[in-house]
Amino acid sequence: SMAAIDIDRYMAIIHPLKPRLSAQHTIGVILFIWSLAVILAFPLCYFSTTRTLPGRTFCYVAWPRMPDDPFMYHIRVTVLVYLLPLVVMAITYTIVGVSLWGSEIPGDSSDNYYGQLRAKRKVVK
Repeated sequence: SMAAIDIDRYMAIIHPLKPRLSAQHTIGVILFIWSLAVILAFPLCYFSTTRTLPGRTFCYVAWPRMPDDPFMYHIRVTVLVYLLPLVVMAITYTIVGVSLWGSEIPGDSSDNYYGQLRAKRKVVK
């Protein structure tokens, strides 16, 4: 969701004249984000089990197949939930930062102010 907010900011700053997402598209993006979260969390919920020992109850994930399944699951979740949004945010914020730092402020006449002041003084003299 942070990457979606970041992309919206990127579009608003870099492409201000392009139309924003409609309400239907926004709802679609939100549904996609929540669906992805449910799909990624489903294996943990489905394969979770409990074991009761004397005086303790343990909850753990009992993966059904190969011993490397948990590792691959966590790699995929890390890439989709952390690394991919991080890369998207880094790229878009870099583009926005470079664009804003390299542009002039609209209505900023400080560069021309002193030149105009000198011209006025010459006319008055």
